[in-house]
Formats: sequence, structure tokens, C-alpha cells
Amino acid sequence: MKNLTQLLLSLALMLAVMPEAQAQALRAGYYGETVTHYGLKVAYELPLRSYVKEKNGAQKTFLFAPGLAAYRHPHNHIGLVLSPELTYRRTSRRGRTFEVGLAPSYFRYFLEGTTYTPDGPDDFKQVRWAGGNAFLPTAFIGIGKDLSVRKNIPLAWYTRLNVMQQRPYNTSTLMRFSLEAGVTIPLQKQ
Repeated sequence: MKNLTQLLLSLALMLAVMPEAQAQALRAGYYGETVTHYGLKVAYELPLRSYVKEKNGAQKTFLFAPGLAAYRHPHNHIGLVLSPELTYRRTSRRGRTFEVGLAPSYFRYFLEGTTYTPDGPDDFKQVRWAGGNAFLPTAFIGIGKDLSVRKNIPLAWYTRLNVMQQRPYNTSTLMRFSLEAGVTIPLQKQ
């Protein structure tokens, strides 16, 4: 947990000292493992570097996007995922987008229902906010369409597949998959 805290502080410091990084967009959408494990994710995208390739006119952008996802696994737990994402996005001349990235995420889950712990030989006490913490390294790939490129509509849609590994999970690790689908809204002109 100490290493994760140091990583998050390092990313925040790196972002704070970058004078050229300006707010690009707000991203919001569905986040979940299945239809029954449903949730919401929001992220604030900040461009680190962007350039247009001369040969085909495609725009390539490197982004830092701190995000927060919340989902519910009914009758089990509620999960929160804090994810500082580093993303490479390619936008074609027609507005099609392709993106890949990594996120060293922090996962906190809260158990649904009432949890008790022993409090003496014949007594139990209720545990508030019962759950756990985990490191959740994430890799993702996504596609979408930027409607501002050809239709002059300041909006983009995206879908993304996340592959994650929860560490620890009991005495081992757990591979997890999630799907994102949503919209990206620019906050200022580039």
C-alpha cells in the first residue's frame, strides 16, 4: 500500500509541474463487470503531448486522466476504483479513435450487509465500513468516434475493455475484466 501511495503522489506532482498540461475533457459512462455488476466512471482528461502525423492527418495524443469508478455487486460489495490513467489515443481524419493505456489503480470495497468481529469471549461488535483494499493494475484498449472532427459536434463516444489483476485476493490474485461505454465532453478549445 505504501508503494501505491508513493506512485499516486508522484503522478500528482508530475502533473502539477507540467505547465503545458491543460484540461481537455470530462469523460463519463457505464462501468461494470457484467450487466448485474453495474456502475459509473468519471475521469478528467489532461493532454501531455499531442501532434498530427503529416502523412495521414491522424492526431496522436498522450493523456493523463485521473478517474474514479464506483460499482455495485449486489448482495456482496460496493467497489470504488481510483485510477490514474496514462493513455495513448489516435484520432483519424474521419474521427475514429483507438486508445490503449495503463492505470496503477487503487481498489477499495465495502461489504454489503452487517459484519461482526469478536469482542470478548461471548460478545461481538459490529464492524463499520467492513471491506478491504487492493492494488489493481489495469491495462485497457478502446475504440470510439469523435463527432467534433467531421460534424462539428463537441462530443465523442467510446467503449473500452479493461483487464485488471486484483492484488491481493484472499491469499492469491484475481484477474478481473470490466467494460466501459460512455461519452467524452471537451471542456475547452484546443
